[in-house]
Amino acid sequence: MQRLEFEMFANEILSRLPTKCVARLRCVSKQWRYELSSHLFAITQYHRMANNPYGKLITLTKSSIVLHNLISGKVDISSRKIFSFPVDTCLSNLTILASEYGLLLISIHWFPNELILWNPTTNQFLNLCDKKPRNFFDLREDAVEIYIDSSNDLKILLLQRRMDDVVPRVYSRNTCQWKTLTFLKGTDYGSSLYWLSSGTLCNNVLYFPSPHYWTPAKSYTIAFDVDSETFSKVSIPQSTDVIGRQTNP
Repeated sequence: MQRLEFEMFANEILSRLPTKCVARLRCVSKQWRYELSSHLFAITQYHRMANNPYGKLITLTKSSIVLHNLISGKVDISSRKIFSFPVDTCLSNLTILASEYGLLLISIHWFPNELILWNPTTNQFLNLCDKKPRNFFDLREDAVEIYIDSSNDLKILLLQRRMDDVVPRVYSRNTCQWKTLTFLKGTDYGSSLYWLSSGTLCNNVLYFPSPHYWTPAKSYTIAFDVDSETFSKVSIPQSTDVIGRQTNP
């Protein structure tokens, strides 16, 4: 009963506090740290902050990372704050791949084993790369997206293209582990004739457009059901104005 009462207290009251205040409150006790670090609390706080007229805008330039407050959708210029990226690298090497619940998924150019999940509010980060593969993430070849499954677990789907094969891997924030899934059979999406666009989430399905370089009729969209963790393909409507590509996008 006591734990249930504290959980209600956290979700109804503490979830209304700014993220920095919550980070300090995690130091109160082990129970506070456990409850305030749960995915249920994080999602509850995110929804409250999303409905709040005050938000944040982060801008990534070649020389700095700038954070502004948003008030009713407008940028508050006076709130400008410059802060540093937690990994020692040139900012021009960073690419934001996806975002969810205030977390940013970032790749570092020229470092094939660097895929960073970063919270810009607390400046905490996690390198998601499994050190076993020599090239864990390839910005030119691979595709990645963040989503929330039916159990409120934040997950990351990574489509690795290696040796003309596509290897789908899913990272779970609950277990802090990657697992490998089964991809579509009888397809050649891993070949150089295709490229993969970023994923888009709609109705619990992630869609990855996969155009063919030379033959528009062979272009498809790869669909991933986040609940069943299965893949399917959807035909892309054809246009007579579409022509093949000869270079990487």
